Order: sequence, then C-alpha cells, then structure tokens
Amino acid sequence: MSPGGDQLRARAHLNLVDSSRQLFELDPGAKIESGEGWLFGAGRSSHPAISNAAFRIDDGLDPATLLERAQAFFGERGRSFSLWARDGAAEDRDLIAAAEAAGLEEVHAMPEMVLQRRAAERPLPQGSELRRLSSADDAEDYWRVATAAYASIGFPPEVFAFYEDHDGLLADNVAAFLAYTDGEPVSIAMTIVSHGIAGIYWVGSLEQARGKGLGWTVTAVATNAGFDFGAEAASLQASPMGESLYEAMGYETICSYRLLLSPPP
Repeated sequence: MSPGGDQLRARAHLNLVDSSRQLFELDPGAKIESGEGWLFGAGRSSHPAISNAAFRIDDGLDPATLLERAQAFFGERGRSFSLWARDGAAEDRDLIAAAEAAGLEEVHAMPEMVLQRRAAERPLPQGSELRRLSSADDAEDYWRVATAAYASIGFPPEVFAFYEDHDGLLADNVAAFLAYTDGEPVSIAMTIVSHGIAGIYWVGSLEQARGKGLGWTVTAVATNAGFDFGAEAASLQASPMGESLYEAMGYETICSYRLLLSPPP
C-alpha cells in the first residue's frame, strides 16, 4: 500500500476509536479509560465482542503493556473483552502475535472498507421516506431497528439496550438516518466524523425491508453527510450481509479487523 494509503488506514483507525468512544458514551453506565496510546470501553452489557472492547491508538505502544492494562481493566469488572486489531496491516502484526500468545482467540473478522468520493444516491421505493434523526423518539426507533436487524447475524439485544443518552446522536459530528415504510422505521445508517474520515456505523434493515434498495439509500446518504461535514473519505467495517452492497457502491477493502477475545478472567 502506498504511503497515502497507510495514512488513510491510520486515520480510519483513529475514527473507529473515537467513534467507539462516542458510542460507549451513549450508555450512561459505561466505564471508559484512555491513556497514552489505548482506549478501553466497558458498557453495562457484559457482551464481550462489542460492549467490552480494547483498542490500541499508538501503533508504537508495546502490545504486552496494552494487554496487561486491558486485562486489569476488564478483570476488575469480571469481564472478557475483544481486542480490535488490523490484519494485513504492518501496524498490528506485533499486536496480533502478542494477543494470540496470550490466549486471545478470534471471534469475528470484518473487512475495513473506504470510499474516497461521494456515493451515488438512489430514490426510495414507493411508500418510503427518509428522515435524519432529530429527537429522542427517533433515537429509540433507530436502536429498535438495530436490535432486530443485527439479531440475524448473532448480536444479542443487550448490545443496544443501554444506549440511553440520545443526545450523543445529535452531536455536531454525527448524522443518523432512518428510512420509514408506511410510517414504520425499517432501515438505518449513521456517520460519525473525525480525523477527516466519515465513519459509517450501525447500518441495518429489518428482514422484511431487505432487497428493496433501502440499505443502499441510507448508506449513501450517511456517507455523503460525512463528506458534507468536511470528511475526505468514508470508512466502515463491513458485515457479511453488507460487504457486497458496499463494494457495489465503490467501497474498497484496505485491511481487515479481527476481534480477538480474551480468556475468561
């Protein structure tokens, strides 16, 4: 990858870390610790793959130091956690090797994809409308769709149950969108912008709304909202259901994230 590509990957990673912090802050009971080169977030949910996560911010931070701190932070809470590491990227080779040596095992992997231009928007199907989230009621609709949509790929409802601080979805660097069909919320996507990157998060559609183009529409609108905020590129971590859609939109894979689960404390 070119030096410019390395920089893009680095900024996309920083966006993931900062966006994760903002999402953790939607849970008023979450505990967050950050230091010189790391971020740990423990939500009220004990789910180890999403609600309890560790990130390395400084690529030069000794992985043994990071793991020791993470094990202490989550161990105090009686939790396992998932370490987010970039596979296929030189920056995290040492981190992955140290994590595996410490007994962490992969539980999930997803491609990291980027788009460096605006996305082509498509019209909504008849009977549907698009709204930008603007109130607490809209936020409740958003997380109801997320809960149902992600259940089909194994996410337990508790992952979203504690996102109660809806003001966080109205922050200056956030735009969240919902598509409604016949007045019912059925499809969602959001962007969180930092480091010149529009991070696209929690894209999903209810099962009965899939195959109608709503996923493309909400993702494209969220992507372009990020560019309207001044982002130079968009990034996302693709689910198995979404990867082909994002490829069709022009997103390209630059590496993969591996979620490495720690042994029980």
